[in-house]
Amino acid sequence: MRARLLALAALGLACAGGAPLPYQHNRLDYEAFRTRFPGLLEPNYLPFMATRVQLGSAPARAARRLARRLGLPVEPPPEVLLFCRWEAADLPLSVHVEPPEIPPELSLDLAGRQPADYVAAVERALALWEQGLEGLVRFERAPNARKAALRLRLGTDPRVARDAEVQVLGATPLGRACRVVGGEPSSGSLSVRFEVHTLEVSVADEFGLLLPDQVERIALHEIGHALGMRTHSPIPADLMYPVVRDRLPRGELGTEDVNSFVSLYSIPNGTVYRVLGGAAAAPGEAPLPGGPPEVELAPHVDPRLGFEIQLPRGWTPLDTGFGVVAVDGTTWDYEASLQVIVRGFESVDDYLDRYGAWHLGAGRIREARTTRVAGQAARRFRVDAPDGRSEELVLLASGDGRVVVVIWDCPSRHLDVFRPWFEASLATLELRAARGRERGRDYLGGADRP
Repeated sequence: MRARLLALAALGLACAGGAPLPYQHNRLDYEAFRTRFPGLLEPNYLPFMATRVQLGSAPARAARRLARRLGLPVEPPPEVLLFCRWEAADLPLSVHVEPPEIPPELSLDLAGRQPADYVAAVERALALWEQGLEGLVRFERAPNARKAALRLRLGTDPRVARDAEVQVLGATPLGRACRVVGGEPSSGSLSVRFEVHTLEVSVADEFGLLLPDQVERIALHEIGHALGMRTHSPIPADLMYPVVRDRLPRGELGTEDVNSFVSLYSIPNGTVYRVLGGAAAAPGEAPLPGGPPEVELAPHVDPRLGFEIQLPRGWTPLDTGFGVVAVDGTTWDYEASLQVIVRGFESVDDYLDRYGAWHLGAGRIREARTTRVAGQAARRFRVDAPDGRSEELVLLASGDGRVVVVIWDCPSRHLDVFRPWFEASLATLELRAARGRERGRDYLGGADRP
């Protein structure tokens, strides 16, 4: 097991002309944008794909430079967040994969691992992008680097980040990838040109050669940057999260990854996400739900794990490996969440023996009692965490080797507002036979945290 984390990086993210004012992505801006494009796939991390661009003519830039030299006040240039990607006319994108030159000391370390194995890993990554986005992006192989629009260079020299615990195993320079060539921000779209010429993937870290599957996942991530992902996803489970751990499975595109890139390639290139200004750094608070609680008319049904539940109306649902989670905003900005987890345990006590410390050890237990849910005896807890959030848990055994856990959380100060919504959804929970039982407990359970 490698001791260090493997970091995936997009280089050149800073804007020219000094540090820009901070901007915090928030669901209010996203909801305003979504009214313009109601067909966006959910959930996604589309706002994090936007490029921050300074606008202004060459004479205006010269005037600002002169004002700085004279010590005069300088008006900041207008800035926008916009989406920038390859045009349909650029596709299929010609790609050349340069095999790594493996030094003798690494070849002796793991005999039999050849440069062609890593080239094949990158080829699989390219094919996964084509399959996952169902033809929205396409690649063709260039015979050499001179005839390629994009070079994928495989090497054996990882960079070490400032944090000594992190090595950077991939890099895609994006500093000048997007150029604005015309248009007016008030129109909602600018004319842009997107080009990425090179991305780099290391096939080794300080311990030696990586597995081809690891290189495939690193290549998947860097290709995502080369397709137009400017920064990184804030969700650790996503492919485009900045850090990957050794124990992640063979590379694949997750739901949010697919939704985000399909959305990026479905809206017009150069679409303005937000015009930035001084107020952009301080988004307002999203409104709390008002009126009586409502649940979705159609229940979320999981025949594999054997449950159904009507989630709070208007919340964003996301299937997980062990159930479903719904949030009252986006997956990256929300106040409250509701989650259903199904695991392979005979009793609630067995489950708590394994995961009790994870659920109950992160704060102060305010409530612990028995109740009935879905016609079954259940245990209920409330935990107040030091970060100002409250979490409530309901656990019940199905009687056929499953434990169902319903978890909701929100800021403690809003508990009275959200609790009726949680209770309304919990009242709709029903248990059914699980189709996954014939595969054994490993299908429902597992060795890791819930």
